[in-house]
Amino acid sequence: MKKPHRLRRWRRTASLQQIAFFTCARPGRSKDPASKKASVADHVVDKWVATLSPGTRTAIVSLLGRKPGGMSEFDFYTFHGKDDTPQERGSRPSFQQWLDRRHPARAIRVVEHPTTDLRPVAAETLRAAEADIEALLASGWTVVLMDSGGETRTKALCRHMKFVEDSRKL
Repeated sequence: MKKPHRLRRWRRTASLQQIAFFTCARPGRSKDPASKKASVADHVVDKWVATLSPGTRTAIVSLLGRKPGGMSEFDFYTFHGKDDTPQERGSRPSFQQWLDRRHPARAIRVVEHPTTDLRPVAAETLRAAEADIEALLASGWTVVLMDSGGETRTKALCRHMKFVEDSRKL
């Protein structure tokens, strides 16, 4: 199966030790420009989940939140994000509930730090996400940090945390 779009491993700047910290694009995102706006079927998200690290304890730290025009970045899915309004949520489960129902054996944990696409990540969000990621890594979790394209917001957080891309083979 194909790996998630823009999947990258990161390491601490001052260390060559490989750690279980990755960044990537949201499920359904690809090089195809149409993937920026297309709805994402559940089976596509299932495949994305299947390609995540096989670690027994995987946490997805999501930076998904809003597009600059205000649209929820969870509108692409059959699940909702924690900052979606009641109208946006409707009867859809949360991302965590969706994963728990469809992938119970994986026991994936979702941690959400909503941001706005194409905008700088707020300092308090950087600090909060950093604290969660550091705690997860210290507890032996494999951490997958994602944003819409797997590039801008994830990279800003990695720089904030003084991480650099680990170009060694995944």
